[in-house]
Parts: sequence; C-alpha cells; structure tokens
Amino acid sequence: MSNTTVGHLISIALLILSATSALAEQLAIKAGKILTVSSNPLEGGTILVAEGKIQAIGPDVVPPGSARIIDAEDSYVTPGLMDAQSSLFVMAGELRVRSDGAPELNITDALDPFAEGVEEVLAQGITAVYAAPVCRGCFGGRGAVLKVNGSNAPQGLVLKADAAVKATIGGSSGQQSASLDRLNDYANLREMLIETQAYMQRQRQYQQKLAAYNKQKAERQDKDKTEENGGKPSDADKREDLKRPAKPQPDPRHEILAKVLEKEISLQIEAHRVDDILNALRLAEEFDLSLILDKCTEGYRIAREIARRKVPVVVGPVSTSFAEMPQLVYRNHSQQNAGILATNGIQTAIGVAGRDGLSSKFVTLAGALAVANGMDKDAALRAITLTPAEIFGVADRIGSLDVGKDADIVIMTGHPFDAATKIERVLIEGKTVYERESTP
Repeated sequence: MSNTTVGHLISIALLILSATSALAEQLAIKAGKILTVSSNPLEGGTILVAEGKIQAIGPDVVPPGSARIIDAEDSYVTPGLMDAQSSLFVMAGELRVRSDGAPELNITDALDPFAEGVEEVLAQGITAVYAAPVCRGCFGGRGAVLKVNGSNAPQGLVLKADAAVKATIGGSSGQQSASLDRLNDYANLREMLIETQAYMQRQRQYQQKLAAYNKQKAERQDKDKTEENGGKPSDADKREDLKRPAKPQPDPRHEILAKVLEKEISLQIEAHRVDDILNALRLAEEFDLSLILDKCTEGYRIAREIARRKVPVVVGPVSTSFAEMPQLVYRNHSQQNAGILATNGIQTAIGVAGRDGLSSKFVTLAGALAVANGMDKDAALRAITLTPAEIFGVADRIGSLDVGKDADIVIMTGHPFDAATKIERVLIEGKTVYERESTP
C-alpha cells in the first residue's frame, strides 16, 4: 500500500472520528416547563444543544439517538441569570473608590478568576455578570460582561470588554452629601466631554492637513517625474517647501471618551437622587450620548422623564441590605422602584450592587422582591436575564433560550422567584458547571 493511500485512509478515519465526536457532544434537555424569556413559556419541550449552542427548542424537537439526554421533565428550565451590578472576579484592591477620573482604566485588567465566592454564585444559576470600576464624581473606567465559566485565565472570562464607561454623579460617603458637590460632579463630567470634543476637532484637523500634505507630495513627485522626462520645470514649485503637519499628542482619556461621544461605547452614569438623575439626562441630551442610568434610586419619582428620553436603567439594589448602609443616597429608596420604572415602559434591569462579589448570588432574591413590590413577574425575570444582556450589547449570545445563542441554561425545581426552588443543574455553553448533590 502506498504512502498516499495510507494518508487518505488516515484522513477518512479522522473525519469519521470527528463526526462521531460531534454527534457524541449533542445534548438534549427534556423539560417540564421552559421559560425562554424572549417568548411565551413552553409547557414541555426539548432543548437540543451542540457545540455549545442551542440548535433547536420546542415541543416537537426529536433528539438524535446519539444525543445525551438530561431528564428535566419535572423541572423549570431558564436561561442563565445575570447580575448587572457585580464585583465578582474583581480584585479586592480595585474596589476602592476612585475620585481622580480615569476613563482609560479597564476592569478586565483587574480580574481574578480564582476569587472567593464564585462557586456559590454559580450554584444560584448566575452564569454572567457585569462588572465596572468603582468611582465617585468622575469617569471611572470601562466595564465588561463576564461569564462565570470557570476559566483560569482572566481573558477567558470576558464575554464583552468595553461594554460601557462608568461614571458617577452625586455619590456620597456615609451621611455626607452637598448640593454643590453633586453639581460639581456634573460640571466635571461635562468639562471633560467638552475637552474631548476639542481633542477630536484637533485630530480631525490634523487628518485634513495630513491628507492635503500627502496630496501635494504626490503632485510634486509627479511633476518631478515630468521634468526628468523633459517636461518644463516649474520654478514656483521648486521654491515651495512641503512640511509634514505635526501630529497631536495622543491622550488615552480623550481617546476613550471620543468613543463615548461617537456612541461606540455607552456611558453608564450612577445617579441616585432626582437632581443627579436629571443632570445625567441633561448630559446625554447635550452630547447625544448612549446613556445607561445605574442605581437610579429615586427614578420612580421621575419615571415619565426617563421614559420620554428612552434611557435604559439598571436598578439596584432592590433591597438596601445588599448595599453598604447607611448612605444618604439611599434615604428615599423604594422597593417599588423597579416596578414603577418597568410599568412606565422603561427598559429595566435589576442588579444587586452588593458589598462584594459573593452578593451576586442574591439576584433571584432581588427579582422576587421587585415582584413582591409591584413588578410583573415576567418583566422581573427578563430584568435579570435578557434585559441586561440587551443593555450591555450581548443579547446575541446570552439572556434567553433561542436557537443560535450560547447554551447557558439553568434547570431548577420550580419558578425562579419561588422561595422553595432549588437549582438542580447549571450549564454554560452546553457544559455542566454545577450539579446539585442528590439527597438520600
């Protein structure tokens, strides 16, 4: 047998093995009730998973004979949950409040994949979190959407970097808060955005001058060639000195904020009081920003103003027990906030905003508290799954159970907001990352 024939046979064998392996990786979850979030619940059905993605979902899906079956016919199945106000994976040293303004900072540079509490968070069905730098009265840096996927490498956790630039207006420490300080926060953010506009104008002017320089240089070279070939020389052209324009000094802060002004990155502003929320909305209107309101503690008082501007909100915490207390910014906190905002047609997500990363495990409790205080149950489930995914630009990957999305799936004994519900199994991209031990 020739070497060529042997090579062909090996290739065929490898293809067969590859195809067999692909088939072996298929997974079928037979569920009692599927809460897709993006559409109406399914009373019984099958979710077919392959290569980390949802391949099919519905009551009539028939899995291939080679598929591994997970029997969840007595269970609820939901997409993975998300905490949109988390510090999970963030190194403790990075959780100190900054007040010097550093939009060029990136939370992905401060990630610790071995952080404490990850397993407990995962065991509550949380498969993704949004984390951002902590700041007060300034631009704090860039946040990212992270997966709780067990990766040992920080970059392996990142689903989307540069999901938003975090800023704060009117943050307080303890019981200290002054109107002039809060107004100064607003003025500082506005001033830096104006400076960025000037920076962008200088960059545009440089590009225009550079284009003109390159054009003149090319024309000069063409004329020089003409003269070399016997053409008539131009004394005026020979006296002209072409000088390349000086390139402006790059500034990392303005480079990032330029992307905010160009709507390449959303601006996430933490604001609690009514006047601070209104100032955040004014900034968005003046500079035509893609704004995300964060915390929005007194948002229920001006829900119509927020709705009119069609600005999404990440509410939190629903319970002040999740946050450092006492803080003056939470004085007018209301557990009805999320429900009122959602009822007014505002795109509303719910976060925990806890003291540490471990607090993210209370996402379902935050949703249940919102439901107990007037929020529609389906809207509350959406607020901890699909809505934050939409707000931070990852809804094409996570947030709902739809064909083509990542197979981030939670199997539980009852509805997520039922106090007696237990998490049975959690899958991320089709792989089981948590399974509850069966009791005798």
